[in-house]
Amino acid sequence: MALRRLGLLAVAASFAAAVPGCGDGGVVGLPAGQPEHHAKPRLETYANLPPGRPATGPRELPVSIVTGHVRRDAALTELVERRRLAALARSRRSRTVPGALRSALLARWIDRARHDALRADYRDARRAVRRLEGVPRAELTAVLGNLDALARMHRLTPSRFEAAFLVLRRNREYWTRHGSPPAAGHRVLFGRDPAVFQYYPGQGMQLQQLASWGRLNAALAVCLRKPSCRFGELRRELARMVELGSTRSGFLAWEYYFSFGGGTPPWISGMTQGTAVQALARGAIVFGDKRWGETAERALGAFQAPPPVGVSVKARGGLHYLMYSFNPGLRILNGDLQAVTGLRDLADLRGSRTARVLYRRGERAARLAVGRFDTGAWSLYSDGGREAPLGYHRLVGQFLDSMCRRTAEAVYCAAHDRFARYEIEPPRIGLARPRGLRAKRPTSVRFALSKLSTVSVRVTGARGFSLTRRLSLPRGSHTVAWTPPARGSYRVSVSAKGPSGPRGVSREELRVVLPRPRKEQAQPASTPGTAPLRKASTKRR
Repeated sequence: MALRRLGLLAVAASFAAAVPGCGDGGVVGLPAGQPEHHAKPRLETYANLPPGRPATGPRELPVSIVTGHVRRDAALTELVERRRLAALARSRRSRTVPGALRSALLARWIDRARHDALRADYRDARRAVRRLEGVPRAELTAVLGNLDALARMHRLTPSRFEAAFLVLRRNREYWTRHGSPPAAGHRVLFGRDPAVFQYYPGQGMQLQQLASWGRLNAALAVCLRKPSCRFGELRRELARMVELGSTRSGFLAWEYYFSFGGGTPPWISGMTQGTAVQALARGAIVFGDKRWGETAERALGAFQAPPPVGVSVKARGGLHYLMYSFNPGLRILNGDLQAVTGLRDLADLRGSRTARVLYRRGERAARLAVGRFDTGAWSLYSDGGREAPLGYHRLVGQFLDSMCRRTAEAVYCAAHDRFARYEIEPPRIGLARPRGLRAKRPTSVRFALSKLSTVSVRVTGARGFSLTRRLSLPRGSHTVAWTPPARGSYRVSVSAKGPSGPRGVSREELRVVLPRPRKEQAQPASTPGTAPLRKASTKRR
């Protein structure tokens, strides 16, 4: 019992010394006439004792008083915590942006300063909308609508605050300074921030994650080949792009926060994830910092999860990595090849086992799919879909060349050579020779194209042009209506210019004859006993 009492007394003494006002802190150096309660108490020490005064410790409070203070503070803490949790439960039911911010504050994901700054961004954007007019007002309203929709669906999570509110700030800055919109697809950088923004009509200026990572990835590729590099700036840009990622079902993702192609935010792209993984793997080598490689591995969940959370779908031979997580039926070769390439580089540069498994599954499926994107004269943008524009045709050729150099697989090397040859070959035109043409009777000019082309159809006769049409047409069969104005000889010419420039021409000579005379209708037989009908005379009398 004695030891226990000594322990309690020691606790009481330490508590009294720590709590202002508890214990005997002798008033040292108090000016004459100053009330004692205005003085700052402090414990006496051996250094400041008057001569002849014995050394004593601080006065001890009774154990019951110390215990009372502890219980009171614990009860107060418990009350505050209960109130915080009750307020958090109410805020989580909110479907507004302020409610999402308050939830993050009460859950201690962000501090008060961060909460107030983001709340001010939202308030300033709403005020700016009321001042704007026309297109700027419509675009900023759309951006606000996307943010409100995220909060309404409880998807405005703390990990998305950095990117989502950056989009809001940049749009407020842009539309309050520019009275007219730029061209569709226009891209812009704001200061030294590496985040690229692109204009999508009706959606405002949006964070283009693929363009941002692609720009950084290309710079890091140069650093791998050359000893001289802007290391400090690239390290800062890489860290900034990691900040713009978010947590999506447990993995790191770089999301898009606007509606596109039928998809609603937030959605991701396998091509973007693959580019980010590749850039981080290169950054780990360039900067000699394995943490960038660890960050890349945190993003691999996108290639493991099925849509709409991830981009992994089953395909013949393995896995296909989607361009858009919201559209599992759209298979795009260039996006899939870039994702596979990024996974291979992460596996090689970092030795990631997970990345290597995902690469092998994706590569087997991509190898088997290459032939389905080859029309024999051009490439398809998507499996079973339309032909690729020139830029995408060249892009997929670059990815095929990259896979050829990495794997030495004949499939990729041969496809790259064919796609390059298609750019210098003119379109093939199959012009049908019509027969039985008669003057002033409708007919058509029929022809087939080997690739998408800008087509000029002309029919010329003795009196000049009888038909002139200029069309943009995909590969396949087409018809153009034509009515010969008169009999005689005509020349049909179909000229087709491919996307890369080469032009093909096909011509045919036609012969048009007079129309067949119409057969006269036989007169009806007259009834016996009646006179035959006679045509009334039109001669005036």
